[in-house]
Amino acid sequence: MSKAVIITVSLKDSQSNPPKLKLKDSEGGSSQNGDLNTEVQAGATVTWVPDISSGIAALKGVTKKQDECDLLKNDPKADGANYVGHVKDDPGKCKQENYRIEFTIDGDPEIYKDDPKLSIKT
Repeated sequence: MSKAVIITVSLKDSQSNPPKLKLKDSEGGSSQNGDLNTEVQAGATVTWVPDISSGIAALKGVTKKQDECDLLKNDPKADGANYVGHVKDDPGKCKQENYRIEFTIDGDPEIYKDDPKLSIKT
């Protein structure tokens, strides 16, 4: 497993209310049955990339949720159309973190949210 992981963020269903995402990562993982969980190594750099061909207009934010567990060092930062974050080198007992992706879809200025997870690959 690489220390650099790219997560492609696609629109799963624009007809659902609210719209839902699907994720696919550079390590071969993908969301199945609504399970938006990506496995990463400690110390990994994670880049979220919008798949504009799926109907995603833009990513508006990737933020850590206030949980008892923090895998990410800080909230990921915008880098052009992408967002980049860093997993702690030593997450301690933390094995999974919930986070939020905010996004817009084609033809709709409203900002939508979905709540995936990052997990430490063991």
